[in-house]
Amino acid sequence: YVAVKEGKLLGFVGLRAHELSFIYVDPDYQKQGIGNELMKVAVSHLEKPVKLDVFTDNIAAKSLYQKYGFKTVKTVTEKWSDDYPVDFSQDTMELQ
Repeated sequence: YVAVKEGKLLGFVGLRAHELSFIYVDPDYQKQGIGNELMKVAVSHLEKPVKLDVFTDNIAAKSLYQKYGFKTVKTVTEKWSDDYPVDFSQDTMELQ
């Protein structure tokens, strides 16, 4: 699903069975309710339970997901790879 205004793509959300795969809103249009509208569409079309993955430090995204009832069920911290040894942390969130 996409959010478009005057021919400009403002955001989009991708869904799979029981999974919110991704959601994106152009930074120039964030904090204008577009993410909320995309989440409403996503939640209304997905069968529960719904899972998603999000970087642990992405507070804005996690706040949006929590607003719609998602709860963190798992956190994983690991290295990207041996070639790029930077730690990252990812949360799995679920909506029952």
